[in-house]
Amino acid sequence: MSIILATAFAILVGMHFIQQQETKSQHKEGSCNELEWECIKCNKINTTAKRCPNCKSWKGGKRNSSAVVGERTCESNTQSDVSNAPNSNKLLQSIPILLPSIQTQPSKYYYEIYNWYYTIVWIATFGYIVISQCYENFTAFSYLIVCGGLALPLLLQPFVYPQGSSDATTAEQEKVIINPDINRPWHQRYSTKATLYLLTYSFIGNYWYTHYFYSVLKARYTMPSHRFNNVPIAMFLATHFYFCTYHVCISNGLLRYVDVTYARGWKKTMLFVYTILFLSYFTAFMETLTISSFPYYAFEDRTVAYIWGSAF
Repeated sequence: MSIILATAFAILVGMHFIQQQETKSQHKEGSCNELEWECIKCNKINTTAKRCPNCKSWKGGKRNSSAVVGERTCESNTQSDVSNAPNSNKLLQSIPILLPSIQTQPSKYYYEIYNWYYTIVWIATFGYIVISQCYENFTAFSYLIVCGGLALPLLLQPFVYPQGSSDATTAEQEKVIINPDINRPWHQRYSTKATLYLLTYSFIGNYWYTHYFYSVLKARYTMPSHRFNNVPIAMFLATHFYFCTYHVCISNGLLRYVDVTYARGWKKTMLFVYTILFLSYFTAFMETLTISSFPYYAFEDRTVAYIWGSAF
């Protein structure tokens, strides 16, 4: 199993490396420097994408509603794709993940930031429960309280804390951007729609797809639990905050990075598709592996569950 994952990861890294070299090559050809650019800060026209000769503080530019950020190529990036808030770099600077633009997608930006910070909370809580083995004293109500309690801050966020996180300031214009969800009716907020979507998605997965694990992989939950369609209700709740981390934070950020960072072409399309496949398989595998130390969820053949169960 480790050989399969290592090979798949090596292919992914190799495809990223090829795209990086191709993008750098296109940038060195001078396609950006041969165009006219409008400085975001002083609105003066110049022909360089690196530094404005007028205000001497070049940090970006725009041409035909497009923009460049840093050293990314002008052909493959738009300002609306990249977050310009400084705290996004501090939060995710060590991994290839991009947040939405705080200027053009502030509601989405604040929602993802909220989920990133809350991910730390629920993972730390789950980690403590597994390591300390305090679940040995859990009853059916205990599982409901723990999983429901961890899901509640995400379910209530659109109503109780629509702002999502503290106000952020754009790097270019030093302008404070406030989450517009604050001034919207609750049913029009982005966070409400995202929460409803994730609830629906996790319900479908638990109610129907869990029986694939039961029937094909011979999986079973043996902990005390209240059940709905023979699936522990606590799992419906746990899936929600897990999906908030996987779908809202990780997959969104990684796919946005691929889409924004690299130059357009068939190689980028292949990389995008392969990234989806790799993330899907790797996440399914890690979900099975990390829960292996929990004795009340078991498979008849764990190797089959790892290799083939993760694939399906």
